[in-house]
Formats: sequence, C-alpha cells, structure tokens
Amino acid sequence: MTESELSERPGRRWPVITASAVLVLGALALALWISAPRPPVRIVFQVSGTAAQATVTYSTFRGDETRREELTSLPWRMELVTGDEPDHGVLTVTIGPDGGDVACEVTVADAVRRSATATGARTSALCGF
Repeated sequence: MTESELSERPGRRWPVITASAVLVLGALALALWISAPRPPVRIVFQVSGTAAQATVTYSTFRGDETRREELTSLPWRMELVTGDEPDHGVLTVTIGPDGGDVACEVTVADAVRRSATATGARTSALCGF
C-alpha cells in the first residue's frame, strides 16, 4: 500500500499502530520476565532422636560435593541456600555403636521432600530425594 492509499483511508492506520505497540510491549514484558533473577531456594536438613552418637552425610549442592559430620548430641540442623531448586540430594544419618534412634527430614522451599527413621546400633535413616 502506498502512502497516498493510506492517507485516503486514515481509519486503517490506528489498528496497525495499536497492534505494533502491543507486540513491542509484549516482547519487552517477555524479555523482562525471562531475565528476572530467581529467588534463592532454602534447603533444611534436620536430625533428631536419642542416639548418643551419629554420623551425618549431606549434599552441599556444589557439584557432587557431600560433607560428613560426627555428632555427639541431637538435634542437628543444617540450612543451605541454592540458586535453583535441586532435583536430588543426600541426607544419611547412621547411628553409632551405642544404639538409639534417629529421625531425619529434608525440606526444600518449605515443602518436606523426605523423612525417615532408624533404630538400633549402626543402622541408617536415608532421607535422599
């Protein structure tokens, strides 16, 4: 369509201008939404029970790294913050030679992902998810 044809039909310009503006604004909104930073995800590992000794192994969410801690008292709690919600992780609690019981729980973004219990010497509660 030539400029002279558009000037003869001025009513046809506004729908084209409006549609163009809507497309530009939509593309801008999409770009802002995609580039917005995600909020951090909080992961909480908890262990409770009566065991006098326990070994805890848990994910750090830094590659495949895990940490191990020897506990001499319960309860125990570890809170980690990651950039993205993990699809898997490890929390294992092994009771020491004197026995007792333990319970473990993993919470990701305020939702319980896994819980387990164990009773007796050298048994383990596995809270992997």
